[in-house]
Amino acid sequence: MKPRTVLITGAASGIGLACARAFLQQGDEVVAHFRWDPKGLAELVREDPEHVRLVQADLATEAGCVAVFKNLEKLHVLVHSAGIWNAAPIRELTAQKLEEMFRVNTFSAYFLAREAAGRMARGSMVFIGSTAGQRGEPGHSHYAGSKAALWGLVQSLAQELAPSIRVNLVSPGWVRTPMAQPALSQPGREARIVHSIPLRRIAEPEDVASAVVFLADDRQRHITGVDLPVSGGALLPLPRG
Repeated sequence: MKPRTVLITGAASGIGLACARAFLQQGDEVVAHFRWDPKGLAELVREDPEHVRLVQADLATEAGCVAVFKNLEKLHVLVHSAGIWNAAPIRELTAQKLEEMFRVNTFSAYFLAREAAGRMARGSMVFIGSTAGQRGEPGHSHYAGSKAALWGLVQSLAQELAPSIRVNLVSPGWVRTPMAQPALSQPGREARIVHSIPLRRIAEPEDVASAVVFLADDRQRHITGVDLPVSGGALLPLPRG
């Protein structure tokens, strides 16, 4: 079986880096996108230079999203993991912060899907959402909204691009990534979060990557238009009584 070409955005750290490593381990060729610093990808390049190609681009712009696909004639899997998260209580939300959040987290998904669809005869797209897009997140409504929009995109594309391209969403809860670490480092914060998760742990990036690899696997040929939560059960109804 010939190796697939897999494009992973935000591959320099966190979930994206775990996805890059997981796809490489199963013999795929990885095009690893980063925005500013490729330092996190250095080890992967040293380990498997023949199957890793780096591409730098700012996904906050349409031009940056298009640039990711430069010299990429064929594509089998798109994994869109790049994203940002920051606080913005609604009374303090500025137009600049709102627009930046949607440009990076939402608009980029549309542009990347457009470019990928033009290069994929058959294949799979997996977008990284968030449980915040399903239940909201106080103080981060702009983030929750940017991720909720991905669910509409996935459901639409799963129908539009069928039967040749499958499109799915993976929605993590709390994951131990550089983006989440400042919040998890606050005194007592991690303990409170863990207490609210039935499986009683913060996810590791590899937990999310395994779900992404599963959905992108050609053997899951009858799965499209689904949202797979990787949250340790955090979306389950609270016990009563």
